[in-house]
Amino acid sequence: MLSLCYRYAKNKSDAKDIFQEGFLKVFENIRQLRNAEALGWWMKRIFVNEAFKFYKKQTGLYTVDNIILLENISDYIDDNDDIINKMETDQITRIIQNLPERMRMVFNMYIIEGFSHQEIADMLGISAGTSKSHLHDARKQLQHNIIIKRIKLYG
Repeated sequence: MLSLCYRYAKNKSDAKDIFQEGFLKVFENIRQLRNAEALGWWMKRIFVNEAFKFYKKQTGLYTVDNIILLENISDYIDDNDDIINKMETDQITRIIQNLPERMRMVFNMYIIEGFSHQEIADMLGISAGTSKSHLHDARKQLQHNIIIKRIKLYG
């Protein structure tokens, strides 16, 4: 769950704060869980919600105009397979973390956590179309940032 928090956070300190709050929520509400088989999904949802609440408090993100496993990220970012294969997972994570907050949230929720655009829209208080737009923008920005990283690293 800490790695989930880290994907949403800007830094390790924020990830640890989100992680701590998430586990407090889990322990406070564990008795409400009726299906033990759903524990993983239930916990993931709590941690994603805690990450969103954290940034809502930090940035005033109330309305939005706006791993998958990281080794499979090339499926979601076109034409950069050889670049991705040469990059370390922590480099890719840092590139994702440098996305603008709203794009990062939608990217993580859709690509990594598997939420639908409608679920994301409901959680963030936006339309499904806005969620799709943020995902598109995140992918384009990731492509750009990965190419820039490749130029810096490999010429």
